[in-house]
Amino acid sequence: MIHRAHDFKMVEPKVFSRREVNRALLATALNLLSGGNSLSKGAVALPTPLFDFAIAGGFYHGLQAAQATLRPGMAVDLRREPDNPHDADAIAVHLPDGLMLGYVPRVANSAVARLLDAGRTVRGEIVRMLTAERDEDIPDDLVFTCFTSGDPMIRLTAEGSAA
Repeated sequence: MIHRAHDFKMVEPKVFSRREVNRALLATALNLLSGGNSLSKGAVALPTPLFDFAIAGGFYHGLQAAQATLRPGMAVDLRREPDNPHDADAIAVHLPDGLMLGYVPRVANSAVARLLDAGRTVRGEIVRMLTAERDEDIPDDLVFTCFTSGDPMIRLTAEGSAA
């Protein structure tokens, strides 16, 4: 069968936002990490960047008290809270000294909770301090509920194999 040009309906190409692309990349990374991929002996698993976020609930925890001491490059600890009455996928963000800063935002915590529950190592590191003076200052792919200028932007990375 021969088709003529007028037989086809033109479809407008879909334009994806940077946020949509980053969420798709996150889903792909999480799928690869949770799919039980095995590494050959002696292979080195490089950390997989997951996403950047601003701490949720920091106002109610220690974020404001610690803000003056937070610096890019600092590690943060992630602690699962499966018994949290508000969210069974809750992941608390702590400084290494134990001070709780707040939480990974709910919109992104379930995939990370699954990785942690599966024994994967997920690391958090402060990559910069956020400013909110103009909309252009907020990264398109930042996961957050709200934040204040000066709050830390934290990057999560996952190891490629179970701990």
